[in-house]
Amino acid sequence: MGKHDGTAGETVELRPTQYLEPIQPDVDLANEIGLIILNSPISDLEYLQRLYHHASFRVCADGGANRLYDLVSGHSPHGASTEALRSVVPDLIHGDLDSLAPDVRKIYERIGVKVSQDPDQYSTDFGKAIKKVVERLPNVREILVLGSLGGRVDQGLGLLHELYREQIHRHSHVRFWLFTESSVSTLLRPGTTLLHTPLAGGLIKRNIGIVPVYGPAVISTRGLEWDVQDWPTEMGSQVSTSNHITQDCITIKTDKDVLFTVERVIGH
Repeated sequence: MGKHDGTAGETVELRPTQYLEPIQPDVDLANEIGLIILNSPISDLEYLQRLYHHASFRVCADGGANRLYDLVSGHSPHGASTEALRSVVPDLIHGDLDSLAPDVRKIYERIGVKVSQDPDQYSTDFGKAIKKVVERLPNVREILVLGSLGGRVDQGLGLLHELYREQIHRHSHVRFWLFTESSVSTLLRPGTTLLHTPLAGGLIKRNIGIVPVYGPAVISTRGLEWDVQDWPTEMGSQVSTSNHITQDCITIKTDKDVLFTVERVIGH
């Protein structure tokens, strides 16, 4: 929604609930949107389906294909998992393929899913998947990432690092949205961002954070329970976590890149 790569002085508009909203599979998507499924546990089939149907190209990053298959199998009658997989079949499975289970690979290949390998050990499967999305969708403006920050600390921090690197240094025209077990997160660039946060829709909760993961920042907010004005924030000092939305639209101004995160309602 709105501009997300505006120039200085422009207000960027975002709607964190946009890709949590239901969409009919036969709707013709006007925009090129990528979805990357990482090798993280997935427990909510409807959550996955909503992201899947908003995307026009879907990639399982290596073991993400195992996770998708496990999810579908767990929600399918005995013997019907392969057929059920067709309803959320990825366009590609890609990575170094050290995690993809051989029996799962055969199932995907039987239903026509392409599996490709990149043996480069200096890039992660996430980075490899991003390259494939950009190759297939040269005009992509949004990439949805289904992953987790709830497992190993080093992997969670590594994922936040890669989001920053990819959006700032490699694909500045692309906005990355991270969808985890309980939150929706995205990077806010320097300037002013207007975020549409309607609680009445039942998709998000009031809890938000504005985290200076990538270095010290000065922020101003409007529409939160504890608003601040020209407020220095830094890891190891003061940080705005567990703040609360009080309006359908909130405004955040920052002089440096910060991570914005909002809690989602489980089950959507």
